[in-house]
Amino acid sequence: MRKRDWLLIALGDRLEPIQVQKTLFKFAEESGAPEAERYEFVPYNWGPCSFAIYGDLGELREEGLVEFEASGRGWNVYRVTGEGARAAKELREKADSDLVKRMDDIREYVTSRSFGRLLRDVYADYPESAERSLFEK
Repeated sequence: MRKRDWLLIALGDRLEPIQVQKTLFKFAEESGAPEAERYEFVPYNWGPCSFAIYGDLGELREEGLVEFEASGRGWNVYRVTGEGARAAKELREKADSDLVKRMDDIREYVTSRSFGRLLRDVYADYPESAERSLFEK
């Protein structure tokens, strides 16, 4: 599995940028996935950030697997296309089932929280990720 494979699996029907970043951050920190399958993160404006994710999103978009939709709030939201959903399904079937379950659990956790609650939770668990944050706790 490649990092971007996990990104495609994580996206599902819709994720905002903060949700993409925090889902893949928690996956990197908590899943036990091989290092080559995890993005690297640095502290940034809204906590842990991997800029490589945005490059992979762009490539997935060019390949017709992901689409970007304006949120109306100044950023894009991301979702898989029909072709992307088929590719994600195939990846899920090939991937380690424990890692797929962990990704699903993390995604559910991340999407069940508000922006503020999500950042407070991540900062509580990973205080070093808040070093450059603009978020006021």
